[in-house]
This record gives sequence, C-alpha cells and structure tokens, in this order.
Amino acid sequence: MIILIFLAVLLRIFNFSFPAFTTDEVRIAFRGYEISRNGVDELGRKFPYLFNSLDDYQLPLVSYISALGAGIFGKSELGVRMPFIIMGLILVLLTYKVATQLSREKTFHFLSAFIVATSPGLIFVSKIPNESIVLTTLFLLLFYLLNKDRRNLLLILLTIILLIFTSKFSWFILTSFVVYTLFIYKKILDTKVGLKISLISLVFTILAFALFLRVPQGVRSLSENNLSLFSDISIKNGIDKIRGQGIQSGWPSILERILINKAHFFPIGILHWLSNIQLAVLFGQFSKDGNLGFIGMGAFPKVTIIPFLMGLIFLIRDRKSKLLLYPVIITLPSALIYPQLSPQIVILTLPFVAYVIAFGLLQINKILRSLIILFMIIELLINFFFLSPQIKLTDELRPYWIIPIVHDAFKLSNTDQVLVSDDFAQDPASFIEWYAPINSQAFPLKIPYPYKVRQTNLGNIKSIGFSDSFKPCDSGEKSKLFLSKRDFDRAKKFISDNVTRTYLNSKGLAVVYFMESGGCIN
Repeated sequence: MIILIFLAVLLRIFNFSFPAFTTDEVRIAFRGYEISRNGVDELGRKFPYLFNSLDDYQLPLVSYISALGAGIFGKSELGVRMPFIIMGLILVLLTYKVATQLSREKTFHFLSAFIVATSPGLIFVSKIPNESIVLTTLFLLLFYLLNKDRRNLLLILLTIILLIFTSKFSWFILTSFVVYTLFIYKKILDTKVGLKISLISLVFTILAFALFLRVPQGVRSLSENNLSLFSDISIKNGIDKIRGQGIQSGWPSILERILINKAHFFPIGILHWLSNIQLAVLFGQFSKDGNLGFIGMGAFPKVTIIPFLMGLIFLIRDRKSKLLLYPVIITLPSALIYPQLSPQIVILTLPFVAYVIAFGLLQINKILRSLIILFMIIELLINFFFLSPQIKLTDELRPYWIIPIVHDAFKLSNTDQVLVSDDFAQDPASFIEWYAPINSQAFPLKIPYPYKVRQTNLGNIKSIGFSDSFKPCDSGEKSKLFLSKRDFDRAKKFISDNVTRTYLNSKGLAVVYFMESGGCIN
C-alpha cells in the first residue's frame, strides 16, 4: 500500500504546474489567500458562506479548503494545489478501505486503489481547486460509514453537513444515496437507525433548498445551472411547433394536450442522462473542453473497458448487481442539466466504476491482467510526457500565456493607468488578482450575494468592456493599453501610437496588443 500511495503522489506532483488554472480556479485560489490573510473574500466580504463565480454561486467548503493551503504555503501554486492533492490521496485510501467491505480478496483491494490512483480524470481534478474531488471523496466516505457494522452517527452527520456545504449537486443526490445504501444495498437490520439517518439527510437537504431559495438570485441559480432542462428554449419550441401542427391538422384539443405536453421533457432528460454515463465518456473522452480532464483521454485508460465489461458480467452473474446502481443514482441530476454534458457529476461515480473494473481484472488470468496494467501505465505516460497538444487545445480555457501580460500590466500600473480588454481571456480580473500582488481591500465591492459578478476596477488597472467607447486622450490623461483584437479594431482611429508589443497565445497567435499611449475610454 505504501508503494501505491507513493505512485499516487508521484502522478499528482509530476508536471506540478499542469494544468494551468481557469478563471474560476484562480478566483478560488486568490479567495483562499485573502481569507487566510485578511478574513475576507476577493470582493471584501468578511467570512461569507456564499461566493461568486463566472457561472453560478459557489458554496463555501472548497474556498475554505483553499484557504487552509494558502495559510500554510502562502500565495503559491503549492498552496493552491496541495490541499486537493491531499484530497485525492485520501480518496485512494478510502477506495482501499471500501474495497475491504466489498470483498475479502486482497488482490481486489489493491487493484481498486490502483485504478483510482491512476485514473486520468481523478489525477486531473486532484491538481486544481474544484468541488468535484471534494464531493467524490465525501460521498465515498459516506458510503464507507453507512456500510460499517457499527455506524458512528456523529461522523455520518458531519459528512452529510460537509456535503451540503460543498455543492448544490449533493442536494439532489444525498437522500436517495443514503436510502439506497441503507435499505437496498446494505439491508440494514436496525430499521430505526436507518430511518433516523435517512431523515437527517432529508431534513438537511430540505433546509439547504429552503435557505438557498431565500437568496436574491437563488431561483435563477437553480434554474440556470441545475434545472436547465425545463428552461431550454429549443425543447419548448419543439413542443409548441408540434402542438401548432396538430391544431392545423384538426386534432381534437384534448388529444393534443394529452399527446404533446411538458412530459416530453422527461424522455429528453433520460436520454441526456444516458449520454453522460456512456462508455465513450468513461473510456474515450471524459472532458471535451479540458475543464475537468485530459482532452482525448477517458476517465480511465481505454484498455480498462475490457475488465469493466467483464466486471459487469461477473456482478450480474453473481447477483451483486446492486453496486452497479450507484453510478445511476449519482448521475441522475445530469438529466436535468441540458444540453451540456456534466463531467463534474460523472466524476463522483468513478470510484464505483473502479470497483467494477477491479472485479473484472480478477476474472482475467495473471498474464493478461499484467498486460492490461502495462497498457494503462503506457497510456498515462504518453499523455503525461507530451502535454503540448493538451496545452494548445485548452488555450482559451487555461491560458498559460496570460502570466507575462499580468506582470507587465501590474508593473505599469504603479505609475500609470492601465486599460485591459475583458475578452482576451475569461474574466481577466481574476488572473490579475492571483498572478499580481494586488491589494483587493483597496477596492472592495461588498455585494451581499454576488451572482456572476465581474470586477472591472482593480485600482489603476481597469477593464475595457464591449460597451466602453474609445476617445482621444484629453490633456493630462495617459493610459497604457492592453487590447484584444476586438478592442484593437475599435480603437484604431483614436490611437496614434503603433503597437509596442504583441503577446502570443500557446498556438502562436496574437491575442493582446500593447500600446504605450494614444487612446482613452469614456
């Protein structure tokens, strides 16, 4: 087991600075640093319980975990990544412990932990600040606690509370997960204890929803990010179009209402849910945009599809198929998120899929099993050593190239006003806060419940939006300009100076044009 942990550590610290951070990840990183140092978030709010992000509210646990890392290691990549690397290692240990509950075979225990330790998807999310690795670890911990012969109600309660404060996704999963584990998978003998734990999970879930709906943008947040199936305009238009055709054809009104109604959302949701857990996602390409995984790699190496299928057959044949329903239960919320896929939910199923693969490997002779493990390692090494394609494909989402722009802009802001386009990366303000020694307390927003808020004023560094218009600088005005192509094309007629420097992205394309002076904004 020590060798396995060493391997897991090595895989997670290799190419330590990969992957580069997204805007929400650097926001969490900077927020953690500010909380650990000053007790405020990036917007100047003191120890809040609801945070801002590019797409939604963020619940607090991940940000406070990030604060622990920053408190120990400071404002550094080590401080950001280390808490989540540790979380990934805890997941490996938990996988081993749960495996001892599932089988007495020591080989199975080791194989299960090995598969999780070498999963490309789980390695990836163990290196970035995100809620997925935290949720995965907590759900597996809850599974372990619920399956023990002697249940520690205090630890179970604490785990449930931590899940509630990690992500809204847990609210949709928690109660069904607990009920299924206690009454169907485990078949608990003490019904009163099972009902008590189930009721606790239900009460905390209801409280979470009730309190969240009181937040000013709570309903909108749920509608846009967790229940988007019901607000998708393409589905609504399709239903209305078929209804209109029915009316034109002379259908009886009552028949048209019976046949064509909002119930059509559900088969669409089910088909969308199935697309989230298909084999192509698990073993082909897990994260198409590189947000939560290596582009071109599945959650597991491709060769593991063979033992996975054999594990399915084994569990069904030996009447142990109850374990197979956990990925189904966990991923059900993805049916309500349309049309995008939801790898952040599918990640939660990976330890359970790993157990299926491990059961499959046990059915294979040692020579073939060794070959499969060898091919797993080879695929990992190829992708780990040749990261250039990955960096280029995630160029916009994870911009390595933004760091010199941030450093130059901050250096100039010590003496001059600096104007920076807001579209050359997703929310550049977050990158500026993290990669430059910005004092966010000098320009706090202090919005009580920030929903998709973008900071545009960082002292002497100000963002240029699409609605801003350019003008010749008045007497005494002076600005240094870092312009995207959008703003460069708009500002040409007002700018007298030539381009001083061009910044290239990872593909070698010009993304930012720096000009010493010559233009200002209204």
